[in-house]
Amino acid sequence: MDSTLCASADPGNFLVHADANQQSSVAEISAGALQEMNPLVKVTVQRGCLGVTDMSFLDSYQVVLLVDHSLAQQQAWDSACTARGIAFYSAASGGTCAYLFANLHQHTYTPLEKASIDSEEPATLEQQVIQYPSLAEALQVDWSALHPRRSHKLICVLAASAQFEQTRKRQADAADLLAVKQVVEHNIAQAPGCKIQVPDAVIEEYLCGEPLPAVNAICGGVLANELLKAVSHKGEPVNNFFFFSLSDSAGIVQRVG
Repeated sequence: MDSTLCASADPGNFLVHADANQQSSVAEISAGALQEMNPLVKVTVQRGCLGVTDMSFLDSYQVVLLVDHSLAQQQAWDSACTARGIAFYSAASGGTCAYLFANLHQHTYTPLEKASIDSEEPATLEQQVIQYPSLAEALQVDWSALHPRRSHKLICVLAASAQFEQTRKRQADAADLLAVKQVVEHNIAQAPGCKIQVPDAVIEEYLCGEPLPAVNAICGGVLANELLKAVSHKGEPVNNFFFFSLSDSAGIVQRVG
């Protein structure tokens, strides 16, 4: 689902070729490209836009994924999916940073088998159950509970950005850098015993940096693997955030909320 015309498509979208019909939607052109790349599956387009109020069409899906949309939209769709018991994922990037969020509600999975040196027979694996919080609950994180080294600083930027969106009724961008910094500083000051520090460089990179295809590819690869885990119920899935940034050259899985 993407009603954006190809004439206004992101230049980094490799699924929209330069010679594509500029009056066609990004969803239509992308679906055609994906169908050619994946001939063994059926790729279709869900018409409409993210602002729809009737979410009944979601009932035919197992998983919903939102990419590069505001935190307000992500929370609205997460709520709609929760009401229908549908697994929800969202992902976005900014500069050298990227993240994905997962809400699988109450998810049952079977751990992947591990090779055993001492025994030739496979071990009996018991099903595990994970409970997930909503995105709204995660973004209302207790800042005093964030570990100064183990917690990724991007969660603070996302929480502050969500507060900005709620107040200003729009998504924060580079022009709102100072305002988001002030929200971060306020949250740290208001959290008793808060030890986490958020460098200005992290906020600036996420709000002002141009998305990098290499960073998107890393996060996208992890996301594709997580979607397979969600529908197959095999392997422990991310619970509930995955963060990546070039500054630390590492991917971090962290449960927030």
